[in-house]
Amino acid sequence: MSNIKLVKIGALGGFATVTMGLILKNKVTYNITQTEYYQDALKTLKQHNGAIYLLGEPITERQLDVTNAENFTKGNFAQYKVPLVGSKRRGNLYFWAEKNSELDKWNVIRMELELNNDSSRRLLIKSTSDKNEKTETKKE
Repeated sequence: MSNIKLVKIGALGGFATVTMGLILKNKVTYNITQTEYYQDALKTLKQHNGAIYLLGEPITERQLDVTNAENFTKGNFAQYKVPLVGSKRRGNLYFWAEKNSELDKWNVIRMELELNNDSSRRLLIKSTSDKNEKTETKKE
């Protein structure tokens, strides 16, 4: 087999691998954005007067980075960082959700808005559990 043929086979294999990786990443991202907790968090954000004032309307979410370690669902707990764009500013929505058992409905337990131009502070949009240590958002 010639070297040129081997190079072509390798290039085709590499292209197929990258394409499948991108398709998988987009499918995972889509599945997360369709969950009840993700939809609930965005709905709550878009109805929050403080968030509307700071970001400006319309508020739209950017693509979720599923490779970021801050974004995960594990068992009955989920936390995500969603990039946002408004007519005035950009920012990130941080939210945490949980459910008591597999049969229960997901509940968004905490939501915070951080503006890109001031990452030292966050606007608390929702908090339903002060005792939950998983929702700490201290800046280091």
